[in-house]
Amino acid sequence: MAHQNTGLLCLFAFLLCCFHCGGVTIDLSGSWTIRDENRGISITGNVPGNVHTALMKSHKISDPYYRKNDQEYGWISRDDWTYNRTFEVTSPMMGQKALELVCEGLDTVAEVFVNDILVGESDNMFVQYIYDISKAAGVGTNRLRINFKSAVAYAAQQAQSGAYVVPPECPVPSYHGDCHPNMIRKMQSSFSWDWGPSFPTQGIWKHIYVRSYDHGVIDYVTAETTLGSDGSWILNTEVFFNVPIDQVTTGDLELRLDGTSVTHQQVVSLNRENSSLSVSIVIPKSEPIKMWWPNGYGNQTLYTLYAFFSSGQEMSGKKVNIGFRTVELVQDFVSTNQSFGRTFYFRINSKPIYFKGSNWIPADVFLDRVTPAYANELLQAAADVNMNVLRVWGGGVYEMDEFYEAADRLGIMIWQDFMFGCAMYPVHKSFLNSVTMEITHQVRRLKHHPSIVIWSGNNENEKALIQSWYNTDGNFTLYKNDYLTLYKELMAPLVTGEDSSRPFILSSPGNGVESVQEGGMAAEPWSELYGDIHEYKYLEPFYLDGTYRIPRFSSEYGFQSYPSYDTLAKVYAPDDLTYWSDLNDYRQHHPAGNVELMAEISLLFNLPNNTDLKQRFKDIIYLTQITQAVGIKTETEHYRRWQNHLDDSGRGNTMGAMYWQLNDIWQAPTWASLEYGGKWKMLHYFARHFFAPLLISPYLNGDTVCVDMIADQIPVVENRHPVTGHLTFRPDYSSGLRLSGQLHMSLYSWQSFTPLRTWVQPYSMNKTTELIFCNSMSTIMKQGGCNQGKNFCFLFFHLGDPSNEPVAWQPLTEYKSIVGLENSVVQVTDVQQAWTTDKQVFNVTITTNTISVFVWLDTQIKGRFSDNGFLMVTPKKIVQFLSSQPVNVSDLHSSLSVRSLSDVYH
Repeated sequence: MAHQNTGLLCLFAFLLCCFHCGGVTIDLSGSWTIRDENRGISITGNVPGNVHTALMKSHKISDPYYRKNDQEYGWISRDDWTYNRTFEVTSPMMGQKALELVCEGLDTVAEVFVNDILVGESDNMFVQYIYDISKAAGVGTNRLRINFKSAVAYAAQQAQSGAYVVPPECPVPSYHGDCHPNMIRKMQSSFSWDWGPSFPTQGIWKHIYVRSYDHGVIDYVTAETTLGSDGSWILNTEVFFNVPIDQVTTGDLELRLDGTSVTHQQVVSLNRENSSLSVSIVIPKSEPIKMWWPNGYGNQTLYTLYAFFSSGQEMSGKKVNIGFRTVELVQDFVSTNQSFGRTFYFRINSKPIYFKGSNWIPADVFLDRVTPAYANELLQAAADVNMNVLRVWGGGVYEMDEFYEAADRLGIMIWQDFMFGCAMYPVHKSFLNSVTMEITHQVRRLKHHPSIVIWSGNNENEKALIQSWYNTDGNFTLYKNDYLTLYKELMAPLVTGEDSSRPFILSSPGNGVESVQEGGMAAEPWSELYGDIHEYKYLEPFYLDGTYRIPRFSSEYGFQSYPSYDTLAKVYAPDDLTYWSDLNDYRQHHPAGNVELMAEISLLFNLPNNTDLKQRFKDIIYLTQITQAVGIKTETEHYRRWQNHLDDSGRGNTMGAMYWQLNDIWQAPTWASLEYGGKWKMLHYFARHFFAPLLISPYLNGDTVCVDMIADQIPVVENRHPVTGHLTFRPDYSSGLRLSGQLHMSLYSWQSFTPLRTWVQPYSMNKTTELIFCNSMSTIMKQGGCNQGKNFCFLFFHLGDPSNEPVAWQPLTEYKSIVGLENSVVQVTDVQQAWTTDKQVFNVTITTNTISVFVWLDTQIKGRFSDNGFLMVTPKKIVQFLSSQPVNVSDLHSSLSVRSLSDVYH
C-alpha cells in the first residue's frame, strides 16, 4: 500500500552519505597496531590492508616483488598476526537494541575479541561477518583484537584432518608456491599460480565498523529488470534488512528511481527471521526508460535506485546504480540435425551480441594496493580496444564495488566466476555452510550491476576431473560426487534462487546445458559443439588459421610474453637482466616456459644473436611481445570469422573470443596484454584492431589467400537456413543499415613503398561475416609481378584510404624467410602538441627509409600511443601519445625510442 512520509523526501540529500541515521556508525578504518607475538614485531598498519604492506610501510621489509622476496618473506605468511585498536562507545549507543561489529572482509582465519571476550570467528575471506558485541562492549573505551591464523598453516591442518586427500595437494615446483589453497576460502592465487607469486596474506582487507540501532538497517538492495510483453519495464527489487534479535520492527519503506517519476511506499513489519521485502514495480511505457548496452552497441544509461527505511526517529538508506537490460544465454540446437549440438551465445536486450574481451585476474596480490583509480584505468584500457566483456576468473576475488561500477559505466560485461579454480574442494558441512554464506552475500552485493551477465560455478574443475589432472582416476566416483554436491546440489539452486535474471553455468569450460542434461558433468566438457572451451596451442604453427579448433565460444586462450625491460628492471638486480639468468628462470612460473617462448619465436623469426646479453634480452622481450600479439590476433580472428556458419560436422557459430589474460599481478612473463602498472604490451595495441567493429581479416589457407570482412555494427536477428536448417545471423533489415564497399588489396615488395599492383574487390555484407576474396598465392604473385617469390612480397588491405582504419597486412611466409626487411631504419623525427582540448596529447612523427614492420614506440612516461606495433608502408606516419602525467614536448621527445623488426638483427 502507498504510505506518504514527507520526512523521507526531505532527507534525500542527507541520506546519500548516511549509512543509517538515528543509530550510530563508528568507522574503524585507519591506523591499527599489528603484532607478531612469535617474533616480537610490533608495527602500525592501515585498515583496509594486510600484514605485508604494513611491514613494507614500516620499513621492516623491502618491496615484496623484488627478486626472490616471495621466498625471503615466506615467514610472514607462516606466522600468526594480531590486529589491535580501541574504539569508544557512548551511553546512547549502549542503550540501543543492537550493537554490532560489521566486518566486510577478514583475510581469512580469525578470532575476534572485544575486551578479551570472543565475539565471533572467521574462516572465509569472501563473507561479510556481523558480530553481536552488545554483551562484550561497554560505555567508554573498548579494546578490539583480531587474532589471525596463518592461512598456510590452517590449510595444511584442514588437509591433514580430512578423511581423504582433496587434490591437488601442492602446486607444481615451478610455481614456487604454498600447498592446499583449496582447503581454505581465500584468494586461491595468493598461494601462487603460473603467472603470480605466493603471498598468502593476513589482515582486514575491507571496511570494518561498529554500528548501533533500535529498529533496523538496510544491508542490501538488489534489482532485476525484465521487459514485459507490452514493452513496459518491470523492476523487481529486494531489500534485505538487519534487525535486532528478538524484535519486531515496523516502519516506512520508500523506493525511488532517480530521474523518473517512479516511486513506491509501503509500511513493512520485520523480524530477524523475516527480514527482507520483495517489490515489483511496473514502469509504464510513458516513462522514457533508456536501455543499458554493452560497449560498442549503444549507451550505458544508468539510474540510481534509492531505498529509505524510517522507523520512529531512526532512518536507514542505501542507493545502487542499475541499468535496464535483459540477458539471455541461448542454447538452442544449432541445426535441425541435433547431432550438431547447441548454440552458446548471449542476447542482450533481445539482440545477439558477439563477446569480445579477455580475462581478469587480481591486479595485485596485495589487494589494498589496487586503488579504484587503478582498477578504472585497466578497465578503461579494455574499453579503449573495443572489448565488451571481461571474465572475473575463479581463482581470485570478487572485486571491489568500484570495479563493477566502472564496468557499468564503460559497458564492459562481466562473466563472473565464483571463486573456485583448478582444484577439487572439500564438501564437509562447515565448508558448505561457509560457501553458502559466501554465495548469498556476493550475489546480493553484486546482482544490481547491469554489467554482470552470467554466473559461473568454477574455473576448469569439471575438465580437470574428467581429464584426471590430479591423478583422480582411482577415486573418480568419490571426487565426482563431491563435485556434484558443491556445484549442482548446493551452488546451482542457491544462485538461481537469489538471482533469476541471469544464466548460471556449472563450470568454465563446460558444455552448458548439455553438462546439466548429463547429470551435472559432461563426458567431454571441452566439446566444440556445446558451451565454451579453453584453448592453448603453444608449439604448433600458431600464426596459421588451421591450428585452432572451432568452438561455440572460446572463453580462454593465450600465449605468454615478457613485460618491458623497464618494468622488469624495477624488480631485477642489474645482473639478473639477461634471458637465461637464474632470477629470470625463477620468475618464469610456467613449466619450461622460457624454452617454450624461444621455440615459439623460432617458428616465425630468427633468434637474436647480439653479443651484448642485456641488449639480446631486450630483443627477446620485443620478439615475445610480437609472437604473443600475432598468435592472439590469428586465433581471435579465426573465432570471429566462424561466428556465422557451420562446417560439415556442425562446428562453428563461434560467438565469443576472450583471450587470457588482460592484466598482470606482478612483473614477470605472463599471458597478460597489460603489464603490472598498466603499460600496454604490443598485444593490447593489436587488440584494438582485431576487436574492431569493422575488421578486414586476411589469412592463408594452405597456398590460398582469403579475406573475410567482419562487421559487429550490423544489427542482426537469428535466422534458420531453409534448406540446411542451420542457425545463422542475418542483418536486421528493419534497421535500415546496409554495409557494402570496396576492398583495396595491394601487393608490395618489402623493399619499396610503391605497390606492385592493387586490386579492388566490391563487397556487400549479408551476414556479420562474409568471405569476400580467395585466390591462390601463385596467381596473385603472377598477376602482381612478384617474380622473385613469396619471400619478397606481402599483401596490404584497406577500404579506399590506406591512412585510415581498418587496414591489414598479410605476409606470404614466416618473417624469418622474408628478404628485404634487414635494411629498415625508423626514427622519431618530430613531436608536437596536438591541437586538442587535452594538453597532454602529442603528435609523434616517425619516418622510415623502407618498409618497416612491427614498429614499436616506447617511453618511460606513463601513457599510451594511439597505435603501436604497426606496419609502415609510407615514409612517414604520425601517431598520438596520450600522456597520463604532465609532460612538455622536449621531455617527451627525449624519452621516446623507436625500433622495428630489422633492429633485432643489425
